[in-house]
Amino acid sequence: MARYHFELADGSRFLDPEGEELADDHAAWIEALRTVRDVESTLDLETSPRWSIEVRRDGRPIFRIDVSAQKCQT
Repeated sequence: MARYHFELADGSRFLDPEGEELADDHAAWIEALRTVRDVESTLDLETSPRWSIEVRRDGRPIFRIDVSAQKCQT
């Protein structure tokens, strides 16, 4: 088991000092996808249309997911 840290950023960085012990990188990837689903439900086009999650193991990034939303002109 390794300890993974999930850090969110939307212009400000939200650090994960405790992290979470998970079985492997695949389990960390699944957890990152769950987090994306949770956060995207609160995405606000006006205040934070771009954000990211970075998954770190042993202080090094192993995954990064960037999310952006844009309202199209009609």
